[in-house]
Amino acid sequence: MYILASDFDGTLTQQGTVSDKDKAAIAAWRKAGNLFGVNTGRGYYGIKAELGRHKVDYDFLLCNNGGLIYENETIPIEQKTADGKVLPSLVSFILETGGFHAVIGRIEVDREVGYWISDNMDRKPAPEFTRILMSNLNELMYFTQLSTQYEKEEQANEYTQQINELFGNTVTAFQNGVCIDIVPVGVNKATGLLRYMILKKVPKENVLVIGDNFNDLDMILEFNGFSVNSGKPEVIIKSRKSFDNLAGLISEYI
Repeated sequence: MYILASDFDGTLTQQGTVSDKDKAAIAAWRKAGNLFGVNTGRGYYGIKAELGRHKVDYDFLLCNNGGLIYENETIPIEQKTADGKVLPSLVSFILETGGFHAVIGRIEVDREVGYWISDNMDRKPAPEFTRILMSNLNELMYFTQLSTQYEKEEQANEYTQQINELFGNTVTAFQNGVCIDIVPVGVNKATGLLRYMILKKVPKENVLVIGDNFNDLDMILEFNGFSVNSGKPEVIIKSRKSFDNLAGLISEYI
């Protein structure tokens, strides 16, 4: 049995959609007795809704850049959290440097809960998310991921580095285009997949990964993985091989 973990945005999706060719390849992969899942920076309910909308079947989800592991339940198999004490200073840094917003996600009992702070957003980032004031951030004792967005990729790159320098004892920041995802220190897409691999008792040589952006590099390097041809050049050059799409990778293994 093999595990195949794919990034979602820009990898499984091309121009915002999942092709019929990729969906057929995933179906064939799973029919052969293998496991398929998505390893994403998105939260559980967000990615679950997207996969439902695109009618993509899966066996597992690694959400929040590897911090949350799900199968087909609403309760994560495992979750990693960061200490909420960092939130007031971290959110202040983001907003003061031009971040459009701060969206904070966490798991409360059996559900994903989100909070957001912004002067630049006219609506909630998701229906279940609640606006929170800076003065109330100290009420959040923990979180699984904080996400923000800048106007330009160069800004996101610069402030990703600064966040890691200033707050690296507590959190790790990953750039994904103009967005930044901030997770508990030591968490990344590779650590989440390594844990899932152990839980399923699948050897590392039977794990395949594919991605396109900077937050995919950890898993690509850890698993000698693959990229898509539309990905960042810095990611493609560090991958074993690149493909036009997910179906291209799957075709080499079944």
